[in-house]
Amino acid sequence: MVNIHRLLILALVICPSVVIASDNESVNATVVYGLDTNPHRLSSSLAPVEQNFAAGEFKLRTDLYKTLYFNAKANKSVYFDDARGDQFTASANIALKSDFKIFKRKFKYKFAANYRTRDKTYVSKTTGLVATFGGQSIADRYDSDQINYLGELSYKPHKFLELDFSYQSREKTYQEFDIARLSNLDYSQQHALLGMNYKASNVGRFYLNTAYKQREYLDRRAKDLDGADILDTDLIYDYITLNIGYIYRPSKDIRWKYSYNYEDRTDNSTGYWNATSGYLSIAGKYRLGDYHFLKSRMKYSRFSYLNRLDPGEDPLDEEAKEKQGVSLMFGYEWIVATLFESNFAVYAELEYANFDNTNVIYTYERSKASLGIRWSAF
Repeated sequence: MVNIHRLLILALVICPSVVIASDNESVNATVVYGLDTNPHRLSSSLAPVEQNFAAGEFKLRTDLYKTLYFNAKANKSVYFDDARGDQFTASANIALKSDFKIFKRKFKYKFAANYRTRDKTYVSKTTGLVATFGGQSIADRYDSDQINYLGELSYKPHKFLELDFSYQSREKTYQEFDIARLSNLDYSQQHALLGMNYKASNVGRFYLNTAYKQREYLDRRAKDLDGADILDTDLIYDYITLNIGYIYRPSKDIRWKYSYNYEDRTDNSTGYWNATSGYLSIAGKYRLGDYHFLKSRMKYSRFSYLNRLDPGEDPLDEEAKEKQGVSLMFGYEWIVATLFESNFAVYAELEYANFDNTNVIYTYERSKASLGIRWSAF
């Protein structure tokens, strides 16, 4: 796994002093109870069982003189009758932001380091049981740690236009297994992005960015078009990504975001892993009053391989399926009490997803409903 001791020590040293010195910190904690009709996203042929669950989230955000920023988040979910659905994720981010001028032109820059970890049991989509390989359990197959380093520069050539360039480096490691023929998913990745934001009016702005990234696996083979490993190869992915969107805010109470994403992936060998993916999304937030808030999201997404005849033939790979479908979310929050710099709210959320696939084993439907309490401070 990634060595994060230095990052965590730095965060622990910086965070207390930032909180003391800053007037811009916030803490948020949420605890919910809910029902999940399909925790493992299994097809109906495997008869998925409804599960009750509880989840908690903690978030901290603060800054020092609006220059040095720190935020952290942790999520934990527990399924009462099926521990395979339990999940833990956490992240921490440290960023330095500021600006400068060259010939009266204003530039902004940002340097950041981010760490993320994830722990979840791998349940096979083909059997509905904990996944195995070579007769051994690989329940922790997709447990991972990753660390990202980011540099970003923004330039405003016009009061309505801002240009951005960023470069990110990532190292991601997965749980290690000493099992013959089981591929290693660890990789390093470089990511360059060029973007723009255009303020079309007082109530709306457009954004556009395009990116190139290269993912190099540390010990994973490329494949021929029949799906067999090619000896003495190291798999590399190249991605080209396009993001287009519009953010519309007619008042301080209403916010809409429309976005489109497209990504093309090619491998460095036969093209066995070549794929395209993308999504269309509409998200909204609405404040009914000082104490009532609504949010919603509708998203259509699609992923497809270009050269694989059967996307389900190798269920051990990271993207072992071709899929398309819709996901919906609706949430409501009611602030029921305020005390000094904090408030308590009742929180409810409904989610629904329906994904189709040419291989029926990857076709599934899922609904989630949750109700909880949220505490926010500062």
